[in-house]
Amino acid sequence: MITEEQWELIDEKYGKLLSKICTKISGDAAIASFEDNLQDLRIATIEAVAGFAKKEGKPFDSFWGTMGFNKYMKTCLWNLKNKKGARISKRYDIHKNTVDVTEYSDILVSQDADSSSVSVDSFFEESDNTFNEEQENAIRTVVQNPHLVKPNGKVNIRKLSGELGFCAAKTRKILNSIKEKTNINL
Repeated sequence: MITEEQWELIDEKYGKLLSKICTKISGDAAIASFEDNLQDLRIATIEAVAGFAKKEGKPFDSFWGTMGFNKYMKTCLWNLKNKKGARISKRYDIHKNTVDVTEYSDILVSQDADSSSVSVDSFFEESDNTFNEEQENAIRTVVQNPHLVKPNGKVNIRKLSGELGFCAAKTRKILNSIKEKTNINL
């Protein structure tokens, strides 16, 4: 554990770097707000000090200010940034084209509302895109069989292929053509 005086030294030397790294972590604000990023980096800083002390077998005062510690600290901080950025990237497609529940709460449908009157036909009628027969069939099949959608939000191509009676390559081609028309990542 580090003392308050040691933290002041660390914050004075690395404070601007921590802020800079926080601004470099971008993506989903729910996962990576500036304050959350700063807190994660501060924790990583404390862990880096403990890790370096253990690795070198020396107390803080003997390695503070050395080039080896400086490189170690910066490496730890930038690695945390990259690790956190990778987690955001993995979830980006799931959060892409979604809306904030709190911001649009007045227009969301409640769980008790009857959605049976909503049909795929009305989607096709209201859509600016014109779909061919294979595309419409694929959309209808996925809407009628929600089990074809994986937990990550992607369509299970193997299962959809079986439902449509096409090979996986043709199904993938159909989904890609729908994606191009709708800008929805399937």
